[in-house]
Amino acid sequence: MNRLVSFLWVLAGSTLLVWIIRIYNLLNDNEISSGERIWRLLVATIFLLVAMTVIKVLIGSWRDRNILNSLLVPAFCIWTITYWIVRSIGILVADHEAGFKIAHACIAIVFILLASIVNRLKTIVSNI
Repeated sequence: MNRLVSFLWVLAGSTLLVWIIRIYNLLNDNEISSGERIWRLLVATIFLLVAMTVIKVLIGSWRDRNILNSLLVPAFCIWTITYWIVRSIGILVADHEAGFKIAHACIAIVFILLASIVNRLKTIVSNI
């Protein structure tokens, strides 16, 4: 259970960090249209809200403090994995510089691995 909580903290905290930076970059990017900005802000907001909810559960201020019975953790993991797989494919086939592709591929790999570990640990702990 301690490993699950530790990895969940890392996943939620790194999600907050990455998406706060993403929002900052979006708000300062004058090269994208308003529609693109709104869509990207919506995705970032979803990640932030879910990560903050997970943190709220972890600190115990949520009414259902039992993360083992919660569907929030697997939903967060599935959302993270799915997003990064889809986004990575989009970035790799799009016309971006190699450095951009490499950086985002690394970010995607880290988040996919973290979310997979968290989801697996939750499954193991829940079945004990």
